[in-house]
Amino acid sequence: MQPTAPAFAFLGALTESIDQVVFAYGIEAARFIYLNPAFEAVFKRNRETLDLPALAGSLHAEDREYVAEAYEDLLGGQPRKPLEFRVLLPGGAERWLRVKPLLVEENGVRAIAGLAEDITDFKHYSEVELKFSHKKNAIIQMLSHDLAGPLGTIQSLSSLVTTRVRAYKDEPLSNVVGLITETSRSGLRLIKDFLEQEFLESAATALIKNRVNLVEKLTLLVEQYQVTVQNSPRQFTLSSSDPSVYANVDEVKFIQVVTNLVSNAVKFTPDDGEISIRVDDQEEAGTVRVTVRDNGIGIPEKYHAALFDKFTKARRPGLRQEPSTGLGMSIIKTVVEWHGGKIWFESEENQGTTFFVEIPRE
Repeated sequence: MQPTAPAFAFLGALTESIDQVVFAYGIEAARFIYLNPAFEAVFKRNRETLDLPALAGSLHAEDREYVAEAYEDLLGGQPRKPLEFRVLLPGGAERWLRVKPLLVEENGVRAIAGLAEDITDFKHYSEVELKFSHKKNAIIQMLSHDLAGPLGTIQSLSSLVTTRVRAYKDEPLSNVVGLITETSRSGLRLIKDFLEQEFLESAATALIKNRVNLVEKLTLLVEQYQVTVQNSPRQFTLSSSDPSVYANVDEVKFIQVVTNLVSNAVKFTPDDGEISIRVDDQEEAGTVRVTVRDNGIGIPEKYHAALFDKFTKARRPGLRQEPSTGLGMSIIKTVVEWHGGKIWFESEENQGTTFFVEIPRE
């Protein structure tokens, strides 16, 4: 259905009143042929006396190449997903923008038109949410290792004592030892159920992708782990091919994938072991690779083929008897595939394990 004159009038009134920036940039004219009033509120610049070089120069240095590539893709006829990048306002304030561009052509005139929205508050909210998520994961880490480990040891020792006290035929003593065994077993089962439910709930929500600096976010993750094991000689390190590596991911879910891989590494790595994370921007392939490596006990070869299966037989308690859910690796693989990526591993008993996660940058 073709829009009528009144419809154009209504659309004009709408674009003049909304909070989102509506723009049209003439490609051949090399200037904006339309900007609605919201532009001035978002960019803090006068749209009538706009200095185009100054506006282009306001792009954050880390995002200029990203925006330039998107512009070339649009000119080449490739549809673009919404862009997320930063601009520096007059005065130095940094704002995040989400732009939905579209190449249009009418009467031989080409233009890039679209909407731009200030998402700075959303980004800040996401950062706060992620920080709390890291703290939550630290508590789960404590439950899984610092509490479950001793409980597993108590269960094992009490089972051994149960066998020994039978020779004394002391029923009250046998009952007490049996109570210790059952209580520790119940505690371990409770921790396992909690961990499994937490992982299932975090993976069950819809995927919401945003442009994320993985180096920055994984630095927070490593710092949190370093705090939780500050009294242990175990080492956590992070390295990357570039100071900043960006990818379009569901931040909470993808960081949860890496968190669970690190958590598994902790389970099967001695207290004096090393766990490392590396982020590589594989620009030519258009992918980002995250590697999680440990020098722990490794995965027996008989479990390799079934590691990512649901309720896999590869599930096993950690070195300190930490509980494990058979769904864990299966969900990790599913979340990675939701991102259009793949996951694989290399492992040798008593030599350690390396997991590779590769996802598209866009």
